[in-house]
Amino acid sequence: MIHSPRRVIMNESFRLPLIAEMHMSEITRRNWLALSAATLAGAAACRSTADASPAAAQPPSSLPDRSNFDLEGVYLNAGSQHPISRPARASLEAYLQNRAHHAPGAGYELGSSAAVEKFARLVNADPDEITFVQSTTTGEQMIVRSLMLPAPGARVVTDTLHFFGSVPLYMELGKAGCDVAWVNHKDGRILLEDMDRAITPGTRLVALSLVSTVNGFQHDLKAICDLAHARGALVYADIIHAAGCVPVDLHASGVDFAACASYKWLMGDFGLGFLYVRRGAREALTRTQYGYYGVSSFTSHVYPFDPPRDEVASYAFPDTATGLFALGTYSHTTVALLNASLDYIASIGVETIQRHAAALTTRLKQGLLSQGYTLMTPEEAATPLVACAYENARARIAPKLKEAGITTTVSANRFRPSVSVFNTAEDIDLFLAAIGPA
Repeated sequence: MIHSPRRVIMNESFRLPLIAEMHMSEITRRNWLALSAATLAGAAACRSTADASPAAAQPPSSLPDRSNFDLEGVYLNAGSQHPISRPARASLEAYLQNRAHHAPGAGYELGSSAAVEKFARLVNADPDEITFVQSTTTGEQMIVRSLMLPAPGARVVTDTLHFFGSVPLYMELGKAGCDVAWVNHKDGRILLEDMDRAITPGTRLVALSLVSTVNGFQHDLKAICDLAHARGALVYADIIHAAGCVPVDLHASGVDFAACASYKWLMGDFGLGFLYVRRGAREALTRTQYGYYGVSSFTSHVYPFDPPRDEVASYAFPDTATGLFALGTYSHTTVALLNASLDYIASIGVETIQRHAAALTTRLKQGLLSQGYTLMTPEEAATPLVACAYENARARIAPKLKEAGITTTVSANRFRPSVSVFNTAEDIDLFLAAIGPA
C-alpha cells in the first residue's frame, strides 16, 4: 500500500519548477487562454496570454475532413502513425517559437495539466488517475513491476491477440516462475468463455489489448473485468488502438490499469502517452520508482538558509498516478500537439469518428472478401483497422501499393489498412483496385 506523508515543510525558494503545473486537477484561466490561442490554425506564435482568445479551432462540419490535414497520396495507415493536423502543427509551432526566442513577457504556457485533463475526459477517468509515460510499453511494464512480478507461482493471464511487443514480457515472467496462461484466438476472436476458464481464483493479473493491433478485434472489457475481479485478479488494458477512435469508458469498464501512446488516433507523436491507474487499485501497488515529477513538495536541509533538519531533504509524493509513476522530463513538443489534437477529437466526438470509420471498414471488408482475400478481422468489429492474412504479402502487395501512391501496413504475411477522419470511400476503392484479386 502506498502512503504519503501528511505534512511536509515547504521551502518555496527551492520548490521544484514544474510541480505547480503537474497538479492535475488545476487548470487556470491563464493556462486555458494560452492553450486556446496555440491551437488556432495560424495563431501567432508566443503571443501573450493576456491577449489570447478563448475561441477554439473550428471543427469540421462533417467527415471526411481533408481540410485539416496536408496529405499526399492515399494514407491508410493511422493505426501505425497518425498524420499531424494543421491545428496541432500550429500549436507545435507556437511552442517552438517560444523555445527559440524566450521573449521576455511572452507569457507562453505549455499546459501539461490541460493535456492530462483532456485525455481524462476522453476516456472517462479522473485527472489524478492519469500520468504521462513514455510509451504504452513503459506503462505496462511499470504496472507489472509495481505488482511485484515476477513472483513464484503467481498466475498471469494474457492472450495471443495482445500486442506482440508484450509477448517477451510475459514469456520472461513465465521463465522467472510465474504461471502464465495464454488464451488462443479462434477465428480472429478471443472468446469470453476461454477467458473465463483461464482466469482462475487467485489470478494476479489479466493483461490484454482492448483493440488488437494484429486484427482489430475488440474485447468486452467490462465483462472481463467483472470475471477477473470476482476471482481476485486485476486487469491491465493496452488502449492505444482504441483511444480517440472508439469510445472508451475506463470507469464504467472497471479496468484497473490502462496505457497508450499518443501517436496513433490521439494524433500526437512518439515519446509520450498516458498511464491510467484506477484510484481503488493503488493499494495493490508497491512503489518501485521515485521520480522528480512525482514529487509534490520538496524542502532541502543542506543549502544556505535552508531550515535545519537531520536529513538531507523533506519531500512528499501525492497519492495519485503521477505520485506513483511520474519520473523525469517528458516530451513538451508532444504536449503541445496533444492540447490541439485532443480538442480536435472532442470537437468531432469519438462516436462520430467511429461511425465514419465503420462505414469505410465495412466497404473495405466487403471488397476484400469479394476479391478473394482471407480476413483476419471479425466482420462485426467496429474498429478502424482491417487485417488480411496473405502469404508473402510484402513481396506481392507492397510494390503495387507504392506504384499507386498508397501508404499502409504490409507485413511478411499480412496487410492491415487502417482509416481515420480524413479517409474517403474513394480511398478504399483505390486501395482495392491497386491490390487486385487475391
